Amino acid sequence: MEDLPRQYARTQRFSAGSVTGLALDSTGRYATFNRNGSLWVIDAERGREQRVGPAGGHSTARGRLCLQTAEGMSVTNLETGERTNLPVGAVDAARIDPTATLIVFAQSGALEVIGVDGSDRRTLAKPDGDAVTWGVPEFAATLSMERESAFWWSPSGDQVLAARVDESRVELRYLADPTQPDALPQQIRYPRAGTDNAQVTLSLIALDGSRVEVQWDNVEFEYLVQATWTTERPLFAVQSRDQRRVHLLEADPVTGETTVVREVTDEQWVDIRPGTPSRAVDGQLVWIERDLGCDTNRLLVGAEFVTPPGLQVAEIRSSNSAGIAFLAQTEPTETQLYLYDGELRQLTETAGVNDGFVADGTLALDRRTMNDRRITVNSHGIHSRPERPLLELDVKFMSAGADELRTAVFHPSWHRPGMPNLPVLLNPYAGPGFQLVMAHGAPYYAVSRWFAEQGFVVISTDGRGTPGRGPAYERAIHGDFVTPVLDDQVEALQAVADQYGDLDLSRVAMRGWSFSGFLSAAAVIHRPEIFHAGIAGAAVADQRQYDTYWKERFIGHPDDHPGAYDRTSLLPYATNLTRPLLIIQGLADTNVWSSHALRFSGALSAAGKHHELIVLPGEGHRVTDENTIANLLYRELDFLRRSLGVAER
Repeated sequence: MEDLPRQYARTQRFSAGSVTGLALDSTGRYATFNRNGSLWVIDAERGREQRVGPAGGHSTARGRLCLQTAEGMSVTNLETGERTNLPVGAVDAARIDPTATLIVFAQSGALEVIGVDGSDRRTLAKPDGDAVTWGVPEFAATLSMERESAFWWSPSGDQVLAARVDESRVELRYLADPTQPDALPQQIRYPRAGTDNAQVTLSLIALDGSRVEVQWDNVEFEYLVQATWTTERPLFAVQSRDQRRVHLLEADPVTGETTVVREVTDEQWVDIRPGTPSRAVDGQLVWIERDLGCDTNRLLVGAEFVTPPGLQVAEIRSSNSAGIAFLAQTEPTETQLYLYDGELRQLTETAGVNDGFVADGTLALDRRTMNDRRITVNSHGIHSRPERPLLELDVKFMSAGADELRTAVFHPSWHRPGMPNLPVLLNPYAGPGFQLVMAHGAPYYAVSRWFAEQGFVVISTDGRGTPGRGPAYERAIHGDFVTPVLDDQVEALQAVADQYGDLDLSRVAMRGWSFSGFLSAAAVIHRPEIFHAGIAGAAVADQRQYDTYWKERFIGHPDDHPGAYDRTSLLPYATNLTRPLLIIQGLADTNVWSSHALRFSGALSAAGKHHELIVLPGEGHRVTDENTIANLLYRELDFLRRSLGVAER
């Protein structure tokens, strides 16, 4: 009989059948989404769904046309269903222009344009060096800045704002497959903390290939974080290397000269929230900014805040003639959709995680609760049919400790009062940029529920450094993302023990992946009196070996703050390990490279410290093999039972 680990793996972590990537085109007529490996479009006027083609690659709807790059490049007429395959082969990125007549695309380092009917293909820009590309974002942009584009059409479709990326000074890394020693390694440009970044410049390119360079001080402001072009002049955000200064600039489309629209500074770092900067339909700046006076991320339109203190604005979802739609939080475990159209209105009230878009005459909503999900485009429902977990989630939420740390708690269904106290498994993420404890039926809750059913009290806590609680809460980890984060996990652990009274605090473990994998190793090294075993998946062992943009945001440049890099790394403390530790690492991971796990394991072995190591050939930062996904959960359970003395049920 299938159990939850096998179901979890077979359903691709319960994503099979689920709707992802819901988006609304600028006209409001068509919404696109992915389901079961296919791209679908729903006509907001007729309520008619149609499958357009395979999911993946880039897809954008513009008027009646939908552009896809999943299998080559194709254009589908959404009114007739006719699909045109364009003779260009595989591309890195593509965008259809506002007039729905041309497509600009990046291929083999060059930027090209072609008609939607496949005619009149032209080259707009060619690479002028072996490490130069046009129209493709650099590594740090895609990994850490959430910038997926490197070119933007003008509103009239007669120019393209394009990024030229020169990675010649970025360090080369070599990714080899140890299981195939006869194969050459891949070469990857990776900007390690403290080393050179890619040099990124912008040009305004006309359709005949003539261009003018956009002018700004890209020595002082070396990061191009985001850009948009919806009014006469393109708008973009550049950031200093220390991330404490941001200039919002607009460029003259003829001369390339720039004007500072707004300067933003912060003692820790300036956040550039998703969907910003942008423009309202009347041309006013749309921006999310930290208001120090009330510790709130607020929506700024023009030069005025238009949202109240305490409403934490997370991201802009759409900005058009209907108004500015955005996501915001008052309760950290919930997200609501709001609209500002001269007045502030809350569009959703469902107690859960809400998302959506607004365009002329169309409202697209995605509302998720613990037991339900409803996706609508106007009055038309979109079915999302993921398989339900074999185990009921049965999660209890609490605000733990004096700091009201949002916490999810899972107990075994079979545990009754008077039975022996239960060992504890902390299963957090707890790192910047992601909230795990949210009021919806997330797939990762099913894994926590399964571990609980094996005989554990499982606890997930979003402590300091995670979003949703305001700027100061996120920045409490500046300079040190070990001590305050571990302190919050310990505070939540004690609060749960005090409330339920059935936790065995002499048997406590932590498991995690990526940041929480690092945290699990740090927990058993730095707090062995609390944590008795740890599972560290894809854990950063040496902070100097992670990328510039993400790592320098929190602990600065390694030349200026070497002590911070030592204090927040694992390698310097390998000799301190006294508790059981399981290390798991994919050998094809280009986010957290396998060198982290291998060097850490080597240091532990050299110090005579017992530990266990599982390596996964061919697997990246997100494990994809079905058998491996399931069997890792079994391996983790076996390790926890052996390490904490838990009998098999």
